[in-house]
Amino acid sequence: MTTSPILRSLALAGAGLAFFGAASAQAEVQKRHFEIVTGTHTNNFVTTLELPFFNEELPERSGGKITTNAVPYTELGLTGFEILELLELGTSDISFGVIGYISGTSPIVEGLELPGLTNDLETFRAALADYRPLLETQFEENHHAKLMVLYVQPKLQAYCKLSEAETEGFTLDTLRGKKMRVHSTAYANFVEGLGGVPVTMAFADIVPALERGVLDCAITAPNAAYGAKMQQITNAIVDLPAGYSTHFLAMNGDTWNSLNEDTQAFMTEQFADLEARYKEFTVTATEEALACLTDGPCGIGEPGGMTLISMDAAEEEALKPTVETYVLKRWAERCGDGCAAEWNELVGGTLGLTAAP
Repeated sequence: MTTSPILRSLALAGAGLAFFGAASAQAEVQKRHFEIVTGTHTNNFVTTLELPFFNEELPERSGGKITTNAVPYTELGLTGFEILELLELGTSDISFGVIGYISGTSPIVEGLELPGLTNDLETFRAALADYRPLLETQFEENHHAKLMVLYVQPKLQAYCKLSEAETEGFTLDTLRGKKMRVHSTAYANFVEGLGGVPVTMAFADIVPALERGVLDCAITAPNAAYGAKMQQITNAIVDLPAGYSTHFLAMNGDTWNSLNEDTQAFMTEQFADLEARYKEFTVTATEEALACLTDGPCGIGEPGGMTLISMDAAEEEALKPTVETYVLKRWAERCGDGCAAEWNELVGGTLGLTAAP
């Protein structure tokens, strides 16, 4: 069986991480137990990096002073939309989340998870770095939380059930009238601009909805799609310029404030290491998931045999007015003039776009 490139990259990093962990464990950290909600149990970012980090690495690196109970939100019966509210209430100490899931309470936070901003990962990461101080302030002031980690999932695409004729003769008009799963208002606006019918839905509900015909397509990341076995229900990957989904890890404000300086420094160091590994993982996970969804080779399971439908330059250019009118303008209206002005100052130049309500 072919060895996964993700597993190879993690193996190469192992020696360095072991040294890092030994040094970090010397910090004078407090004895603490953390209740943690992680991402979905089918996402390989969670199974490969997040759960081992919380359940194995943190206890080991702290010399046993830190203990944890980390559970995927899908195993807790949660949808994902309520996670940050539960973190605010202190139900958990540390929680995973999706930026798009909290956009209803903080429209300005949604400003870096708008579809169509860019299809280039490095450009998006540069914009995210510029936007991060604003996000940190929003988490602290509006959600009583300390933002610890930001990472980018592989580029979002549409996973669709299409007829043979639709697949072979695909154009953007093929999506007109299709019921498409989205996870935020901005993505609903994007689908509306395509002529589709947006259906806001939690990730865990996608597969049953596709099976029942409630959905024709679902917009998500390739690794998430493969982990949820969407390749068994859908047959076409439409490589729309749907942008990137940003995930985060945050700590309850009271929990953070209860830690002494040494423990705060230790946790900051550990989360920085995890974020660096997420950054590398995004690239390898993208390559592997797309290969596994299509014709392989696949080191983590059977190839899905799906058809990849790519947009040509003319089609991507034709989508720009949709992004400006349906996505960026509507977001700016929700967020307000001051919010839009701040967005333009922080990231507009990097992305080559202007938000104007």
